[in-house]
Amino acid sequence: MRLMVWLLKASWRIALLAALVGGLCGAASVGLVALMLRALRAPDAAPATLVGLYAGLCVVILLSRIGSQLLISRLTQDSMSQLRLQLCRRVLETPLAQLEEIGEHRLVAALTGDVTTVTRALNGIPGLGINLMILGCGTLYLGVLSLTLMVAAVLFSAVGMASYWYSARAARKYVRRARDEHDVLHKHLQQVMAGVKELKIHRERRQAFLRQLERVDATVRESQFLGDGLQNAATSWGRLTFFFAIGLLLFLWPRIQSVDVATLTGYALTILYLMGPLEQIMGWLPVMGWASASAAKIESLGLLLDKADEECLEFRPRTAWEQIEFRGVTHAYRREGQTHGFTLGPLDLTLRTGEIVFLIGGNGSGKTTLAKLLTGLYLPADGALCADGQPITATEREGYRQLFSVVFDDGVLFDSLWGLKADGLDERAQSYLRELELNHLVTVTDGSFSTIRLSRGQRKRLALLTAYLEDRPIYVFDEWAADQDPVFRRVFYEHLLPELKSRGKTVVAITHDDRYFAAADRIIKLEEGRVVESFRHERSPGVEG
Repeated sequence: MRLMVWLLKASWRIALLAALVGGLCGAASVGLVALMLRALRAPDAAPATLVGLYAGLCVVILLSRIGSQLLISRLTQDSMSQLRLQLCRRVLETPLAQLEEIGEHRLVAALTGDVTTVTRALNGIPGLGINLMILGCGTLYLGVLSLTLMVAAVLFSAVGMASYWYSARAARKYVRRARDEHDVLHKHLQQVMAGVKELKIHRERRQAFLRQLERVDATVRESQFLGDGLQNAATSWGRLTFFFAIGLLLFLWPRIQSVDVATLTGYALTILYLMGPLEQIMGWLPVMGWASASAAKIESLGLLLDKADEECLEFRPRTAWEQIEFRGVTHAYRREGQTHGFTLGPLDLTLRTGEIVFLIGGNGSGKTTLAKLLTGLYLPADGALCADGQPITATEREGYRQLFSVVFDDGVLFDSLWGLKADGLDERAQSYLRELELNHLVTVTDGSFSTIRLSRGQRKRLALLTAYLEDRPIYVFDEWAADQDPVFRRVFYEHLLPELKSRGKTVVAITHDDRYFAAADRIIKLEEGRVVESFRHERSPGVEG
């Protein structure tokens, strides 16, 4: 798995050191067993050096076990942190259209459950090394006691592992099914929180939703139960084969070949001791099965950690511009569950510095999609997006996006002014809070808002404040005024937009407020993804009553 390989590359030093320290612990443990058997054979003839060696091995086991556990704990936290942060970086570097196609519920499930599952399996690798070292040393000790019996024990072990592996195969399909259904379950759990008001107010809808949630949860529960049950049955069968091996060695082998009682006793005790590490290995294999399903799910989302995103290969900030052009630009997509896709374009438009442009049209006409194309969040399927006559290439796209301050209709409001470090930031923010009549609700301290628990209209005003503080050349507003009262709607069109224009800013506003069309230099109307009209409105801005 590419994901597991990436994690091992990122943390191989700690993993190797943990395995070596654990291997020392395993070798010392087998040495301790050998000393015990030697002392049992001749309890009255144990020299003082043997006692000292026994005590020394106990100290080595103690220190190496503590050291290996500390290293494994460090590996656990480091690998989980690296995987989580790298996945977040990949999400931020992946094209927006691809993320929207994946779906938020799948991304959240990958960043939470899958990260934990994969790192659990990864951090079992040092323990795997420890147990393999114990098994290797134990096998060598069995060879010292009797080479013939060692060969027989290895053959029995191979049969036991093969039977375990064959029995565990049946569990894999249930593991994969449970992981796939977990995405659906996560989606339903998100809907519980997002739609709690709607579900509370409609009894029949709530009951139907809960029935569906119960069906999905039952599928996940039963798949996990069957997967775990079959894995445990396979593990128990594998363990039982070793008891068969001990029984055959004790009761059958003496009939085939003459073996002294001390050798048989040593074999039985050593095999019993080796069963512990072997059970741990077999117990790790189911975890590895779950991790394989989770890693495959992460990779299926297209968030491969070793794939460099072309947009982040180079950053060229852009601050000056004269005009932006759409030259035959089209964009097509289909959301999850949609039978038919949507195509915007082809579009041939020009946006010039210092003008106010309104985008109008019915719902679903493509206004927000056009805004995402303009800001570089969507990539044209055909045609070219150009700035000052030059197409925006992959290496320039990140710098191009820095021209824009955007307030989306469904945008997220952060509780801190991250990325803004200008002198007097708190004072400027407080001044805008007074202008937007939010100063009695919100304060700004060290670049953080005291609260963002506001009404939808107030949250949009706070988002507008953030955009003002960014002070970028182009402002894009997606239905900003729709959630404002009549007074602030008038302030937006008659004061805020002209004030931005007077500062040389360009404004693109998606709106339905035809009463204020005269505030625009140009109005572009879309229908079904096409520009059907571009005009200027001559009527003076009216006043809402």
